[in-house]
Amino acid sequence: MFASVALGLISGILFAAYPLIDLEVARLFFDDRAAKFPLAITYEWNLVRRVANWIPFVLLAPALFVLLRKIVYPGSAMLIAPSVVVFLLASFVVGPGLTSNLLLKENWGRPRPNHVQQFAGAADFQPWWRPSGACTRNCSFVSGEASQAFWAVAPAMLAPPQVRPVAMGAAVVFGASVGAMRVVFGRHFVSDIVFAGLITIAIVMGFYRLLLDPLRRNDARLERAVERTSVALHKATGAALAGLGAALAHAGGSLRHTGQHLHKRIACL
Repeated sequence: MFASVALGLISGILFAAYPLIDLEVARLFFDDRAAKFPLAITYEWNLVRRVANWIPFVLLAPALFVLLRKIVYPGSAMLIAPSVVVFLLASFVVGPGLTSNLLLKENWGRPRPNHVQQFAGAADFQPWWRPSGACTRNCSFVSGEASQAFWAVAPAMLAPPQVRPVAMGAAVVFGASVGAMRVVFGRHFVSDIVFAGLITIAIVMGFYRLLLDPLRRNDARLERAVERTSVALHKATGAALAGLGAALAHAGGSLRHTGQHLHKRIACL
């Protein structure tokens, strides 16, 4: 976690001091004659992109299934250790979900490469540290898809110790590869990818220390908490359905009374 923060500081200073790095790298993949990023419209590379985007969700699916099963059947034992389930789900929701896609992309204002003047767009180029660009939503900083891909570090950290470094290295390469595609497509700058990776990995490591550190880990207590939450959800759902049923019954009674009244009036005509 501290290594990610240190790398983040170094990267922030580097891209702030030399913001043209982003433009020069993006220029490598821009066709001046066609005024576009040509690989962005190729079927094959977009297919690779779609497949890559599904991989994090496939990795997350077992944890989500276990949690939903526990919610539906609160008394059943969780099929995966509760700390692992919460670690995977929480790091994904907070990392790629809230931090990258909701907090940063929707508020930072940095235009994408294919929207700036240097690449046939209309917006002014903005360095990563200036969040006041022309973009109003789904902006360039940071890359949501790269953030999702770098999240693969989370399941990699659960690999057996003897293969964990290889698994984590493969996850970082996967994240960098997905991020590279976004740069080649002209949809993100290099700094968008770098910060997406550093922020996501820092969040993953933070949750790992919080939930899976041997000194803090307590699966029994965590499963009881999940079970209590599930029971509370059942009670709240039951109360809501009972209230809805009562409201529908009242509405039905009112409609029946109104219908009988109309029938009497029509009979008197």
